[in-house]
Amino acid sequence: MELRWNLDTLYTSFNSPKFKGDVELLDHQIANLNVWAEKKLQDTTRAASKIEEFLRLYNEYKSLYSCLYCYAYLILNSDNTNIEAMDVLDNIELKDSAVAEAFVKFNKWFDSLNNIDELIDSSPYLIEHSFYLKELLLQSKYLLSEEAEVIIEKMQSTGSRAWQRAYMELTSTVSMDIDIEGESEEMSLAELRNMAYDKSESLRKTAYFAEKEGCKSISQACAACLNGISGEALTIYDMRGYKSPLEKVLMVSRMDYETLNAMFSAIEESLPIFHKYYHKKAEILGHKVNLPFYDIFAPVSNNNTKISYSDAKDLIVSSFESFSEELADFAKKVFDERWIDAEPRKGKGNYGLCVDIFPIRESRIITNFTGNYGDIGVIAHEIGHAYHSYCLRDEKMLNTEYPNPIAETASIFCETIVNNALLNILQRNEGLSILEKSISDVGYYIVDFYGRYNFENKLFERRKLGQLSVEELNELMTNCMVEAYGESIDSETIHQYMWMNKIGYYMAGNEFLNFPYSFGVLFSKGLYAEYINKGEEFVTQYNKFLSATSKNNIVDIAKTIDIDVHSIEFWRNALKLIEKDIEEFISRG
Repeated sequence: MELRWNLDTLYTSFNSPKFKGDVELLDHQIANLNVWAEKKLQDTTRAASKIEEFLRLYNEYKSLYSCLYCYAYLILNSDNTNIEAMDVLDNIELKDSAVAEAFVKFNKWFDSLNNIDELIDSSPYLIEHSFYLKELLLQSKYLLSEEAEVIIEKMQSTGSRAWQRAYMELTSTVSMDIDIEGESEEMSLAELRNMAYDKSESLRKTAYFAEKEGCKSISQACAACLNGISGEALTIYDMRGYKSPLEKVLMVSRMDYETLNAMFSAIEESLPIFHKYYHKKAEILGHKVNLPFYDIFAPVSNNNTKISYSDAKDLIVSSFESFSEELADFAKKVFDERWIDAEPRKGKGNYGLCVDIFPIRESRIITNFTGNYGDIGVIAHEIGHAYHSYCLRDEKMLNTEYPNPIAETASIFCETIVNNALLNILQRNEGLSILEKSISDVGYYIVDFYGRYNFENKLFERRKLGQLSVEELNELMTNCMVEAYGESIDSETIHQYMWMNKIGYYMAGNEFLNFPYSFGVLFSKGLYAEYINKGEEFVTQYNKFLSATSKNNIVDIAKTIDIDVHSIEFWRNALKLIEKDIEEFISRG
């Protein structure tokens, strides 16, 4: 089977007539939007008609922008040395900032209207976009003047986004020499970090401490980046009237504090369960007491059994058939139409990624298939993202965005289906490895991200008082990790520079890229528990749920499948599924 994707339904190259023509068309659409906003938003006459006109123009713009952006983004992620793709992506992002003035102008004008509900009800097209418009109305209360918003947008290119680029350059150019089988090899921080999964304990340990030293060498500069980005966020959100960056993130995530608090209360109760798992892992790996931090992600088996890409496809499709024919047929289409770039090669990122291209009703997936059984779960995970997009295929472009916490739901649900199938067919040692990898991933999103969430909360609180030194950041991170992992790990081995190895802290406007993943893991587990209880009748509910995710808040989305996310019992039940896996791992190990 072909392990490289086909992007021809999008574009054949940056130099193709279609790509060049679409770039020109995008410029034309941007000019049209700005001229339209300047002329049409002088008064509130024919308000319903003007709202509809704007939405049609903006839908067209976002659709074309999405195609151009996704193509450049996909090319760059499949080859991060591609300078042309970097330049094209920068250029496309710059064009998007040119629409900011028209968008802010419309938001301000829309907020000035008195009879919003009547206007929406007067047009089928507006009714179709009613949730999007209500979201705009809510967010417009936090907008500054048009002039101020445009100034912020422009200044961020030399402010937080410049700090972000500096951070990425710093962390991508540092390298360390380590000894591998008697030979010195130069490794980047990313390569050193990936060795956390290596089968050799000595190599894991060597790479871990080399990474710490590499981080230490650029810690002063990275601290400046983090202080600059977090300081700007506090200033801008305060100007806009948010109580905190967390309040802003919850609003954008369509999530409330009651849901967040219920989830974290359940997580805090469950931490001893995960500590039990880490203690058992330490025992299996031969550590006398606690698990060293460099062995958090260590494999517990040296099994080298391989599987072909073709057999991996068959296993995924057959596993999905146990849930629904529609999901299985979709997965077959993903493979047959070459939506996946699965070939490992130099210059390609070592991660799983799904990019949804709504205008052409397709997605593209990046993964690195090495023939290990663990690779199958990664592919299934990314197909789950694509299936979520498939369930929204009939929506207009402005109605395709779903909240971040929900984003991991379909992916982890699909991964769970496949992992359960693998456990049933694999030999004891192979099955133990799959089970442990699944628990390890969940532990990362629950325990590790609990520590990271607490770190970010405390970072913003401390940042209000002034800049934090490297030593203060190290202390803050270490304390938060100890709070999360407890006595199950060797605290002396904690990576105190972990505030440097997560890009989320450096992504301006995307604060708290931690709790949404915890939510996604637990919510998907909760859904799977519902599937176990309800069986076939749940399948229809599930598809309707995914279709509703782009036009509802999280509380209302959950209600479509009779789930109360305000109830701590829901989160406890989800965690019980994980506890069951941990108990099975302990008994098998």
